[in-house]
Amino acid sequence: MVGTHVYSKALAGNLTNLVKRYKEPLTAEPDHRVAKAVPLTLGLKNPTLEKFDDTFTRVAGGGAPAFPHATAHDYYVWGSCHQVIQDITIPFLGLNAADDPVVTSAPTMDSDNGLVVMGLTKGGGHLGWFQAGPGCVDRWTTKPVLEWLKLVIDDIVHEPKVYPSMYVDGDGFLREEGRPSLGCKEVPGGRIVDGNGGEEGMLQGL
Repeated sequence: MVGTHVYSKALAGNLTNLVKRYKEPLTAEPDHRVAKAVPLTLGLKNPTLEKFDDTFTRVAGGGAPAFPHATAHDYYVWGSCHQVIQDITIPFLGLNAADDPVVTSAPTMDSDNGLVVMGLTKGGGHLGWFQAGPGCVDRWTTKPVLEWLKLVIDDIVHEPKVYPSMYVDGDGFLREEGRPSLGCKEVPGGRIVDGNGGEEGMLQGL
């Protein structure tokens, strides 16, 4: 299958290369669960994406209490958009392709959330939907997305939304009221992580 033998292994290979590139900071605290997952991950031979996730992402993909997960499958269930569609509070358009080799279970219109529109096309691949245009190849999704945005702007009456307050906690993290597990802060001496370098040919950008 294309999903297993091309996309899945390409994505896993690129992610493994990222772990290798940032091995030093990832293993700075040897007793940490993330540090313990690094050598196991780098020891994988030609892994698929699911194998990488089962070895690394389910452990290192986030903080407590959500992580670690027992298996990659548990991580997928936890992180699936199926779990949150009913909680969306602003107009939302989702497009998926039935032949996507990576996303094998796309949500459909089985939600009673009236703010959500889900589209499932027969073809399109993984973030593809290419079509030939005058002198170029483009994604046909641009037109329906712009039409949907125009509809939302012109025809939907929005009630004023009250957004949660933001605060800075004792450790310097910027957080949102009611969501103490999410936060961010600038780390002195930090740098941008580039996850798109080093790939070549058809795998570039995966």
